[in-house]
Amino acid sequence: MKKFFKTLVALPLFVICCTSIASCSETAPAVPTGSTVSESDLTEKVQEYYDLVVKSQVILDDYADDIYRNWYDAIYNDKFYGSIDIAIVSAENDHEDDVKFLKENDAKIEQSYKSVRDSKYAENVKSVMDAYSTYYEFVVNVSGSFTTFQSNKETYKKQLASELKKLHFEI
Repeated sequence: MKKFFKTLVALPLFVICCTSIASCSETAPAVPTGSTVSESDLTEKVQEYYDLVVKSQVILDDYADDIYRNWYDAIYNDKFYGSIDIAIVSAENDHEDDVKFLKENDAKIEQSYKSVRDSKYAENVKSVMDAYSTYYEFVVNVSGSFTTFQSNKETYKKQLASELKKLHFEI
């Protein structure tokens, strides 16, 4: 008898719950099921990302070359009072506006990257971002020895150029 009363009470509650759930799901707004970005919009976004990185690459190359040149002159040509620190600071001062641009553009690159990193170009976009980030940090935050700077500068410069070229061929 107790089971009968429990079932009698539970059954209407069950029906009320099911009815409430059904009516909620009917009136709930539809959730988008995926991105509706057109092919041309995607290509445009990837091209924008590519262009931002290329702009930074040009400045990074020039800045890295000047750091190297000053560093070399401090060691081998007794310029900058033979001080590596003065040589690097001199390059930083000469590129003050460039460094400001690089930092501002870096934020734009990160935002642009977020909009294309999961696209059909994901592999190339991520490779460019990895190469760019490594090169950017290397140039903007100079550290290490002259020998490592010299060898890494060319390696990072070539790696970014190579990854950008691959991405350019894809878009």
